[in-house]
Amino acid sequence: MRFAPVVLTLMLAIGANTALAQDSPPAGRLEFSSTSFGLLFGYSQGRGTLLFQGRQYPFSVSGIKVATLGVSQANALGQVYRLQEVTDFAGNYAVIEGGLTLVQGGGSTLLRNGKGVTLYLQNLQYGLDLTLGGGGISITLDEPEPAAESSPAVMEKASTP
Repeated sequence: MRFAPVVLTLMLAIGANTALAQDSPPAGRLEFSSTSFGLLFGYSQGRGTLLFQGRQYPFSVSGIKVATLGVSQANALGQVYRLQEVTDFAGNYAVIEGGLTLVQGGGSTLLRNGKGVTLYLQNLQYGLDLTLGGGGISITLDEPEPAAESSPAVMEKASTP
């Protein structure tokens, strides 16, 4: 019976964190897609884009889960709170989750990294997946794609009257 108070406390803490995370307008928005697979231990990998201060920043996401079985594809949209510098976005985020996806499912997730950046995600998931544990995800900022360079011949034509 000691398990019930722990679960209740955890649920209250998550609810309070959701309210605290949304006490101000979001600092940014994000979207990403990932694929995950698992047999007791799971792995996920994906790519996304952060919109922060009018600029887009590509990022990669990878993660591990425990107590999971299945294969699924997830698409997520979310808000980013407490982000001051774009470099604070990258990091490790803890996840505690449980769920079952049969063909299609969805839900919301609240994540926080060590720098206090909080992500509130709404996701849509496809596939077959049973998860009863937690894990973590790691977000790394990718190098922005360079602008297309013009060839010397094109530049020469543009400079001649």
